[in-house]
Order: sequence, then structure tokens, then C-alpha cells
Amino acid sequence: MKSKVGKSKIKKSISDEQSTGLLEGYGLIRRLTTLSEIVLQIDAAVSKEEIFEILRNETHWLTDYEVLYLALLNPMHTYYYIVTLSPITDASGLNHNYFNIEEGIPGWVIRNQSPLICDSTSGQGRSNALEGKFEELGIKTFLAVPIKSGQDKVGCLIFGSMNPDNYKEEDLAIAQLFGLQVAVVIKNVSFFEEAKKRITQIEIMNEISQKLNSTLEIEELLNATVEAIQQNFSYYDVSILLFTENKSELIVKAHAGGYENVSVIGMKQKVGEGLIGWVAQHGEYALANDVAQDPRYAPFEYHATKSELVLPIKISGEVVGVLNIEDSKTYAFDEMDVVVLQTLGDQISSALNNAQLYKEIMEANLKLTDLDHLKSEFLGIVSHDFRSPLSTIILAAKTLLRNEEVQKMNRFKEYLTMIVDQANRLNQLAEDTLSITEIESGQVTIESKVVNVERVIRDAISSVRFSNRHSVNYTVDQSVSFIKADQARLRQVLQNLLSNSIKYSPNGCNISVAVYDYSSDEVLFSVTDEGIGIKQEYHDKLFQKFSRVDSTEVKKIKGSGLGLWICKEIVEAHDGKIWVESEFGKGSTFKFTIRKADD
Repeated sequence: MKSKVGKSKIKKSISDEQSTGLLEGYGLIRRLTTLSEIVLQIDAAVSKEEIFEILRNETHWLTDYEVLYLALLNPMHTYYYIVTLSPITDASGLNHNYFNIEEGIPGWVIRNQSPLICDSTSGQGRSNALEGKFEELGIKTFLAVPIKSGQDKVGCLIFGSMNPDNYKEEDLAIAQLFGLQVAVVIKNVSFFEEAKKRITQIEIMNEISQKLNSTLEIEELLNATVEAIQQNFSYYDVSILLFTENKSELIVKAHAGGYENVSVIGMKQKVGEGLIGWVAQHGEYALANDVAQDPRYAPFEYHATKSELVLPIKISGEVVGVLNIEDSKTYAFDEMDVVVLQTLGDQISSALNNAQLYKEIMEANLKLTDLDHLKSEFLGIVSHDFRSPLSTIILAAKTLLRNEEVQKMNRFKEYLTMIVDQANRLNQLAEDTLSITEIESGQVTIESKVVNVERVIRDAISSVRFSNRHSVNYTVDQSVSFIKADQARLRQVLQNLLSNSIKYSPNGCNISVAVYDYSSDEVLFSVTDEGIGIKQEYHDKLFQKFSRVDSTEVKKIKGSGLGLWICKEIVEAHDGKIWVESEFGKGSTFKFTIRKADD
């Protein structure tokens, strides 16, 4: 009997152990199945926010916890930030708080890439700012596992429980498997989100660049820049400060964001004070992702700034100001943000340089315009005043030349003739100078009236002194005897062309003027000589102001290079055109068109 009873007890004991093992095995399978189902859900997520929401709603099926959060690394592995995933964790106020990689249990797990089950009061790397918060909420123990994708560290997954003996080796194994899957998905989604962010930043930079290139007014340029950066990048506050004249301070020239009821335009910052002053002094950018930890930061009472990035604005290597960007979140800027904004800062520098050059050119141009106006007034007065005494001299000399006694005195007659010639030349120069001032100041007025063409030609010929060895003739087509033009201006054109023909024609040459029907509404004038001619290469330059043909023959002949330019301006004021047809050594023909008289 004893032996039978003993055997029965042994069989019963084995049966209990097997039952317990089966239950534990079933529980593990169930948890692994649940793990697979959750992994399938997060695998289908397209954003980190969607991943976080799935973890918040589904992770409690894997294990018991009161606290669940992620600690995610920045790309440079210098800090991590908290993403809370349970109600009690939310109550800690730690969501999106940033911690140094040397701080807290997550920092230890990430650095060592080792899982950890520990007491909340004595865990590796424990921090009062992190674990101390949860201890205040009653958390007794933590389970922390590193999450990584291949060799890439992503962060840490942390569970917390009010039960000090809540986590076993099986919980650790499940958490590690779960962490691996979470890491892969977060890594992939982060890659696409980062790529999308950079593409968006490039598009925004292009838009801002277009705005920068759309204006050369400095104030408009700066305002458009800060508004575009603040709105498109969603930063809390953006401003541009430029040096004052003595370069001891910077003054806010443009501002966007911050508190709208506080005007910061015109506010000043001393060089060397604050992050702004430090950048102005050193010519290097300054980044403070937690301004409370940066001794260079100078707080402003109206600002809620937690991160600040200051970039120098340089022109030709010299700092002329700064671009200041602030945000109300800690760690608002990553390394790529700095690169993007530095590139944008370089574009601002280039645009500002162009705007300043434009301003200087406009100011110089205004001064030149004023000087040109004074010059035109002076030349107009001098030219007008010259003509009166010259007319008197010419009249007196011509009167003397007609005197019978003078006609008998050859040397006296020669001197008087020289006086008349030179006085006529001065008179023509005064008239040309007066024409220049009128043309340049836009004061040329064309008084179009019906003009007798033959009379205008005779007046022009009588105004030009021909030598006894030159002959002149004219021909006028009877169908175009009358045209609509400014008689005085038309005479001036013909007079200038005839004067040129005489100057550039050898003795004994013939000069002819002809007027023909050119088109349905235009008349063609031509002045032909048998002079030295003009090479083809000089044709286009003839009608430019102060332009003269550069040849040995021409250098011997005096001239100002203004006559043909004046002719061109007068003809074009009549809606006509002027040109030359010439063969070197065989003479020239100058032609221009004038409209016919209306019926």
C-alpha cells in the first residue's frame, strides 16, 4: 500500500509541473503572437506620430506597466528627447523634454547598448530630473531596452511599474524583440520624413530666393526675408540686425513673429553681448538648442525663447549684420537646419550687397543728374549769351567788308573775312551746344507746320559759307514741295550736313541737295558730296555723340563730333530716320526721311 501511494504522489507532482510549463509556454506564444500583430500595425505606419499612437494603444497587450515612453536620439547622438506613451507618463510633464546622452537610465542603456531591469531609486545613470519624476508618481521598477536598426542607434524603450517585482527575464526578452521592430520602423519613417523635410526646405529656399531677387530696396528686401523664413519654417521669432555706423551696436531692421503687440524694430544690441553680439564680434554662427544652458544668451523679457540660432551676414568677408532665429521649443534646430539656414544667410548677404550697390548707384546717379541739370542750364545760358555778341561782330564785319575803302585794302579785307568766318563758326558751335542741352534735358519740341521745302534748302545754303572753289545745287521733286515739319529744326539738319560736306570735300567738288518722294507718307532728303568718303567700319559710329572718324585725313579737319548726333536726334524727333551711304575716296551721301504734309 505504501509503495502504491508513493507512486501516485510522484505521478501527480509530475503532472502539475507539466501543466505549469504548458501554461507558461502558451502565455509566451500568446505574447509573441500579439507582438507580431502589433508589429504588422506599426509596419504599415507612414509617420512617427502614427507609430506613437499605435504603441500607446496596443503595447499594454504585451506586458503590464504604468509608465511607457521612448527616448529617441538626435542624429549626432548628443542628446535624446522623451515621447510619453501612457497617461501616467503624460502626467510627468516630460513629453518632448530633452536630456543629455550622459543623463538618466535611457542615456546609460543607449550608451552601453545593454538592456536593464532596475529599481527606480538605484538604476544605472539615475537622474532626479527624469527617474525622480516617475518615482514621485509611485513607480518602483523599470525595464529598459535599447532600440537600434542594424548598427544604427535609434534610442531606448522604457517600461515602468508600481510593482517592484513586475519584470522577469521573459519580459526582457519580449521587450528586446519589440524594441528591434520599433527601431526598424522608426528608422525608416524618420528617413522619409527627413527627406520630405529637406525637399520642403529646398522648395522654401527657392521661394525665398525669388523674393530676394525681386527687389533692390533694402527695407523691402529685409522685411520680405524675415516674413518668409518665419512663416515657411514656422519659427517663433526671426529678425535681421545690421551694424550702426560706428559698428559698436546692431539695430533691428526687420522682424517677424514673437509678440505682435511688442515692436522691436529699432531696438539695439551691443556687440559682444548675447548670442547676437557674440556672432557680430566673432563672425561665426552660434547655436543654442537650450538657451538656459548657454552663458552667452541674453534673455528678452517679452520672449519665450528656448532655442536660438544666430548667423552672420557677411559682404566681401566682412560682417555687416546677423540673421537671428528663435524658437519656443528646446532643440528646435538640428545640424541640417544650420546648413540650410547658412545657405539662406549667404543668399541674404548677396541680395543685401546688390541692394546696397543699387542704393549707392541711385544716390550717385541722383547727384550726377543734378550736376547734369546744372551743366545743361549753364551751357544754355552761355550759348544764348554767346550768340548776341557774335551776331553783332558778324554784322559789323560784313558791313565793313562792303565798304569801298576796305575793298581796296587787301590785308584788311582778309582779316575781316577771317573774323566773319570764325565768328560764324563760334555761332554754329553755340547753336549746337544749345541744341545739346535741349536734347539731353528732353526739352526739344517739334512744332510741325506745313513747310516749303525749297525755301528751307535755300535758307540752309545761305547760312553756310561756301568757298569760291565749291559749287552747290539742289533738286526738289514737285510732288513733295511741301511737307509737315519744324522749319527751324529742318534747316538746322540741312545746314549741319552741308557744313560737313564742305569740310570734307576738296576744292572744286560739287555738293548737291535732292528731295524725292520716298514712300506713301515720307519724303527723302539727301546731301551728296565728292569728298574723302567714309570707310564702312565707321558708318555705325558717325551718329554717336562726340564720335569722329579716326583717320589721318580727318584728324587734320577740326570738328566737335556733335553735328551728326544733333541731326539724328532732330530727325528721330520727327519720326524719321537718318543714314549714310559712302565709298572711301569717292564721296558720301547722307539721307534722312521726313513725313509728308497731311492732306
